[in-house]
Amino acid sequence: MQGHADSPLTPEGRRQAQSAARKLKGFDWVTSSDLSRALETAMIIAREVSIPRLPAQAGLREVDVGPWQGLTRRDIDKGFPGFIDNDMRPPGYEADESVFERVRAVLLELAKSDGGRSSKPTGLLVTHSGVIRVMRRVLGHPDQRSHRNLEGCWFTVTTNGTVKVEESVSVLRNATVSNTL
Repeated sequence: MQGHADSPLTPEGRRQAQSAARKLKGFDWVTSSDLSRALETAMIIAREVSIPRLPAQAGLREVDVGPWQGLTRRDIDKGFPGFIDNDMRPPGYEADESVFERVRAVLLELAKSDGGRSSKPTGLLVTHSGVIRVMRRVLGHPDQRSHRNLEGCWFTVTTNGTVKVEESVSVLRNATVSNTL
């Protein structure tokens, strides 16, 4: 579990970001979480597709996993028996509602601050799988625990604060993900 750990993007992650960027079209801008792995991915994409990169947003950070940060599934099962299998979280693990509200606040601010740059602005947000899963769950959609790198979901946000979940997407089809990512 990485949570808020600020791990860098690996060389494989950089290659995946460059490959994904070649498939990304139609975005007006890109922004990201302020954690290095997402920030560098956004920088690569912005450069490759020649779109503006907005400042990083702390509100798009991965879920704070509290005492599980830095632990493997085996470590968690040993120290917190049955928690994962029973969908339980330890004290200090960020609640879904908290994640949803901080991400929703970023989405609303971005929607409001578009300033007429385009009639239907479409932004690319580089965030984390835990964030995407929470957003989907809170909006009543199935949890997809098998997110791979550079998979995501379309969300629509209106200036009045309504967030709707749309379809899931995979930018890198059939990509393998190493244990180092």
